[in-house]
Amino acid sequence: MSLTQEQIEKLSKNLSKISVDNEKIAWDVNWILDYIELLNEVDKTWIEATVSVVENRDSLILDEEKNKTITREELLACSNQKVIANQIAITNIMK
Repeated sequence: MSLTQEQIEKLSKNLSKISVDNEKIAWDVNWILDYIELLNEVDKTWIEATVSVVENRDSLILDEEKNKTITREELLACSNQKVIANQIAITNIMK
């Protein structure tokens, strides 16, 4: 399978921003298409179809929404910084 210069120009114009002035682009695109065609010739009948690379889908951890409400005081208590007027106090960074 190879593309004509006209097909490459159409791809260049409509689908991508590659320059069609370069002969190497045409050679590269044709080389890629030839490689894909070669891969299509490989016997794949023994390969099992997959939809996921994860073998055991049950082992995935499901996200669980927690309904617990955390108060402002509980969140502020998690901070190692000093808390003043329900705000975390930081050092002056504008010195």
